[in-house]
Amino acid sequence: MRSFHTQSRLKFQPVAVDTPKSLLLRAKSSAESESWFTLFRIYEPLIAGWIARNGVEESAVSDITQDVLHAVSVELPKFEHNGKTGAFRNWLKQISINRCRRYWDSKKRQVKLSPQIDRETGTDILDQLEDPKSELSQQWNSEHDQFVLRRVLELTRSEFDAKTFDVFSRNTLQGESPQSISVETGISVGQIYKIKHRVLQRLREIADGLVDEFQFHPKRSRKT
Repeated sequence: MRSFHTQSRLKFQPVAVDTPKSLLLRAKSSAESESWFTLFRIYEPLIAGWIARNGVEESAVSDITQDVLHAVSVELPKFEHNGKTGAFRNWLKQISINRCRRYWDSKKRQVKLSPQIDRETGTDILDQLEDPKSELSQQWNSEHDQFVLRRVLELTRSEFDAKTFDVFSRNTLQGESPQSISVETGISVGQIYKIKHRVLQRLREIADGLVDEFQFHPKRSRKT
């Protein structure tokens, strides 16, 4: 199964969150705002990595990525969250699929090329992604949320002191138990839970609408 994970492929540049309110709502107000450019820098690596895994020539990945992001900037003011889980990621995915189809249509007019086919199922990858029940679509959903949450967490890191962020990271990102952290740091288990709640609350303020389920998948468990 292909992976959409792109952290090893593209490096982030440090950016700052310009408002305590929802980044999505702020970005909707203007394609020239700092919030829009923050949103752009969050999503550009994710979209580029996804497109690169769908049979697009390397030389065309950047152009299609910019085409997707341009379409997002134009259509974003009209986007309305319908209250269903994953509304924004599904909206973004469909724009990306449409731009990839446009690419394949143009290539087929030039030479005889077929869309990227999954060897295991024999079906068009883009068709799989359009099916919300497909394994590939579910993988996109999971990896989108984890990618965006971790990126937004990077943006908010400067808002917390080093010890607070370390406790949150060990417990929530690395899967270490509060009891283990408490023994090592002297911070009570109750306080560790409060730290987790405070950081997650801040993430919800910023990522509201982009991600609807604020659950991190620990990369590894250090101690129990």
